[in-house]
Amino acid sequence: MKNERLLLIVLAGINFTHIMDFMIMMPLGPQFKRIFDITPAMWSAVISSYTFAAAFSGILAIFFLDFADRRKALLFLYAGFIVSTCLVGFANSIELLLAARALTGLFGGVIGALVLAIVGDIIPNKNRGKAVGIIMTGFSAAASLGVPIGLFLGTQFGWETAFFMIAGLATVLYALAWKIVPPVRGHLNAPGSAVTRSLNGIKSVYKDSNQLWALGFMILIVFGQFSIIPFISPYMVANVGFAEIELTYIYLAGGTLTVFTSPFFGKVADRYGRQKTFGVLMLLSLIPIYAITNMEPAPMWFVLLFSSMFFVFAAGRMIPASAMVIGTAHPNHRGTFMSVRSSVVSLGQGVAAYCAGLIIYELPNGQFENFQVVGYIGLTTSLVSFLVLRKIQDRY
Repeated sequence: MKNERLLLIVLAGINFTHIMDFMIMMPLGPQFKRIFDITPAMWSAVISSYTFAAAFSGILAIFFLDFADRRKALLFLYAGFIVSTCLVGFANSIELLLAARALTGLFGGVIGALVLAIVGDIIPNKNRGKAVGIIMTGFSAAASLGVPIGLFLGTQFGWETAFFMIAGLATVLYALAWKIVPPVRGHLNAPGSAVTRSLNGIKSVYKDSNQLWALGFMILIVFGQFSIIPFISPYMVANVGFAEIELTYIYLAGGTLTVFTSPFFGKVADRYGRQKTFGVLMLLSLIPIYAITNMEPAPMWFVLLFSSMFFVFAAGRMIPASAMVIGTAHPNHRGTFMSVRSSVVSLGQGVAAYCAGLIIYELPNGQFENFQVVGYIGLTTSLVSFLVLRKIQDRY
């Protein structure tokens, strides 16, 4: 299509804001812990409130994403995301924070799936790895620019400032999306009523072993990553000795690298094969997972080395993985499948964060114990994910 690259940049920007909204909670963890006086288990509940709500919205999306213009659906969900992100900034108690984060999850949780569905409908399969690589730069930019800036504003002017910043940027992107994102209606040409097509879409998922393997594959990936990610920042402050403001270096270094490596890995996946690319990146990701979850007080350069490796390889392996998973669903039912995928991924993230909160506990001196146990779980699920990937066929 005309202006394809510009469209991908706008979609990457939308991805940037909703990922940043989720990611900024992690480095602000020490502030929330201090201001609201919360335990590791309660902190996991705050993170999980978003992901469980996102899982619920993914289920609801099954009944409308394949029956509406994807452009209209994106604009509706993004508007709700902007409003709910503002409400997070106004929360002045842990109860209101939980409620606002859940509302944000309802709208924001399915945006990523919708963006990938649009990419799947517009971009040919042979170029999809490259396109997903561009979309994934939203994650990279969120880590390298958004999170450090948000964390700086949060530490200097209060944590709520970061969420008002996200909402303001999202408003600008909303205007751009309104102008640039074209109608995406090709999936509406499928025969049958909305109810019949909805049921057929659901059946196409649970009756297709290929799609079921793809969902199981995504659960393994996100469980291994999101049992670790929420606790990296608190662990670095409590156990490794970082100051809260120094957490910006972790996100700045790792995120900046992924701005360059994500598009590169997308091109490599298209050229040399997505399964092979995932396998190499998965094995490389095991190194920083082990190092971070077993880390003791160390020089900053040493910490940044392994934290940057985690960003590069954890984000990198998601690119061939996502490109393959998109290709398991027929275009007529892609919205339904991506909604199920979104729900499953969000549920996996929520369960992972909650389980990690039950495993990790805080010692009287403020340090965290058992983070290495969570790391071993991440290592195991990563290895198993490669075995499951071999069952997946990239058909569409």
